[in-house]
Amino acid sequence: MQINEILLATGGKCLNSIGNGDNVINGIYTDSRADLSGGLFIPLIGEKFDAHQYINTLFDKGAVATLTSKKEIIDDRLITIYVEDTRGALLDLAKYVNQKYPRTVVAITGSVGKTTTKEMVSSVLETSLIVHKTQGNFNNDIGVPLTLFRVKETDQVSVIEMGMNHFGEISTLTKVATPDIAIITNIGTSHIENLGSRKGILQAKLEILEGLKPNGTMIINGDEPLLINAKGDNNWITFGLDPNLDYYATNITQKDATVLATVHTPTDSFDIDIPSPGEHMVKNALVAIIVGEKLGLSKENIIKGIKNYKSEKMRMQISKTDITIIDDTYNASYDSMIAAINVLANYNTTKVAILGDMFELGEFAEKIHYDLGKYIQDAGIDCVYTIGSLSEKINEAIENSAIKKMHFATKELFLQEYKNYIKVGDTVLLKASRGMHFEQIVETIRKGKYYG
Repeated sequence: MQINEILLATGGKCLNSIGNGDNVINGIYTDSRADLSGGLFIPLIGEKFDAHQYINTLFDKGAVATLTSKKEIIDDRLITIYVEDTRGALLDLAKYVNQKYPRTVVAITGSVGKTTTKEMVSSVLETSLIVHKTQGNFNNDIGVPLTLFRVKETDQVSVIEMGMNHFGEISTLTKVATPDIAIITNIGTSHIENLGSRKGILQAKLEILEGLKPNGTMIINGDEPLLINAKGDNNWITFGLDPNLDYYATNITQKDATVLATVHTPTDSFDIDIPSPGEHMVKNALVAIIVGEKLGLSKENIIKGIKNYKSEKMRMQISKTDITIIDDTYNASYDSMIAAINVLANYNTTKVAILGDMFELGEFAEKIHYDLGKYIQDAGIDCVYTIGSLSEKINEAIENSAIKKMHFATKELFLQEYKNYIKVGDTVLLKASRGMHFEQIVETIRKGKYYG
């Protein structure tokens, strides 16, 4: 990208002497610790940081240019471009890059399952197309632009994950990415602390329509009443388990870490084999089938892509030693907890759930944890061990005397005793919000020795 293009995209002004417009940058960065060779640095400002302080270190790391919201040249070896707001300029540049490379853009949002759906859709599309996608969960107003900066001229489709925790955030992201296909996986309780209610969450997720291209396709989970009631008339496609939906599944069975199902589309029915446990994975596969069909993939390649799916780290990762560990510790909400419990319940072993706090629930926190406990007590789980302050409500709600339960205030207290609660042959689910750092428990349990 030439400096002139950056000036055009951002409305910025070059503070150096004239003659720099034809200079080319080959990367855009927001992390001053990276290799900045040939790159443009964008110094972001947050509540507790201001990256302008690192501008004088950029040249030695290979940078050729920097944006700035300060009307001064800090290092005259760098091409310095003034903009009023560097975060806004980041989004403006991302929108420019997005428009510069024509391809199909698929945008995915939802309370839970965004990353898993993104990976499933990508796995299917990669059988036939060159796919550019969000890495990890780079799904906010910094992550989405950084994702778009990685697009190449040869890419045929982008699969972009969009997250949010406040109103207006999806609106901003969708107007940058301008998707051809938009997907809402579900409406749960994640971020209800900021959005007030599930109806508020619905409103925030539906902002994705604001950037959807004219005649674009909207794909929604038709099993979700809030979503089906919001359904528009044209170019909306529904998926789920209800046979009245456009795409639905039947004959769902779980065999170890695999889910089998029969899929019904408007024109066909066929069997799929998903290498990851849980009924919720069937819905993710339905989304991938819809997108695959929209982009002209054959049924054979769609089935192949679903079978090629690989779960990401800490998301329904299953490992076996003396015990079976279901590591679903990346994050947690009420809906994803229910899905994980349902996976555990399908095992024909002693079923052990080690559960921690769910965050960002605000005034609803105690009730949602208590409701989860009520669900668990009839789910066929043998042992429930809760860790943290909020998860004590899960423990309190379980009145089924057949379930062995115990609460621990901290991870450290649990790890002092965990071998008393797990034996050879058990299936152990671990799940909590990311801030609980349950991966530390997974690592310890994985290395342990167990007895019958």
